Amino acid sequence: MPEIEEYLPAARAALAQFGLPETEPHAIGKSENVVFRADAPDGTTWALRLHRPGYHALPALESDRELTAHLAACGMIVPTGRRTTGGAWYTEVQTPDPEGSRLAGMTLWHPGQTLADLIEEDRGPATWSWFERTGALLADLHNATASWTPPPAFTRHRLDSDGLVGETPFWGRFWEAVCLTADERQTLSKARDLVAARLAALSDPLILIHADAHPANVLVSGDHLGLIDFDDCAWGWPIFDIAVALRSAWGEPHFTGLRDSLLAGYTSRRALPPDVLAQLDLFLLTRSLMLISWCADRPEVAGEPAEWKPDLIAKVRTALAGAA
Repeated sequence: MPEIEEYLPAARAALAQFGLPETEPHAIGKSENVVFRADAPDGTTWALRLHRPGYHALPALESDRELTAHLAACGMIVPTGRRTTGGAWYTEVQTPDPEGSRLAGMTLWHPGQTLADLIEEDRGPATWSWFERTGALLADLHNATASWTPPPAFTRHRLDSDGLVGETPFWGRFWEAVCLTADERQTLSKARDLVAARLAALSDPLILIHADAHPANVLVSGDHLGLIDFDDCAWGWPIFDIAVALRSAWGEPHFTGLRDSLLAGYTSRRALPPDVLAQLDLFLLTRSLMLISWCADRPEVAGEPAEWKPDLIAKVRTALAGAA
């Protein structure tokens, strides 16, 4: 992947399309997407994102904007889009990628810091109030989406059984990742079968979820919490969102206390299903399976398998042993 500075011409071209031709972009970060900050003449600050080629088609990205506009109208702190001078949510710009171009979009930059930056690696009792508030935030999100009727053209992927563990899961066939040993492939195939069977037994309806609400995507802005990076928002089970929020503490000594704090925050705003703990176990395992594909396909972001594979495989094996 090219260095972030090589995307500056693309960023400048995009800013011109969004009505900011004199604004100089400032490089912020490069992972799947390339992100710049843009300080507009009217004093507002914007995040310019050059989206990873081939991940989402334009209709899905435009649906992301429809969802966040609804959530903002509900009073939530979420990325609020800016339109181009022609009235579009996105514009295509030439980039140094092999594909030759990316879709560019802009969202209002909310002040604050992410929860991950605030608490770093700590998951002890001092952080539990933050997770309780995160639970309430997720409940607000689910209340807002469960009661919303999207427009007819709305389209986002589905993290149902097919999208998670079917023949072509959204994040890839994790059980066939090239970095796996034969024994690891067998383990992941067993885990896939277990997850598929348990997902088939769920009766809860799918709603629109964030699907990536880990602490790095929870924004602490003054006295309020918000959600950023809706790139993975999808139709899915609400408890999947909770599992993603908790996964960084899974296996930690304080996990139960942290989990109970988050669930208490959630139930202060929205009811949980009676089998919430069983669903959490299921979706913590599922998220780990998904991450194996994600990491294997993105070495430029995740690093070499030796850096991430042992922990993920160990968690899968522990979950399988607990389910036996």
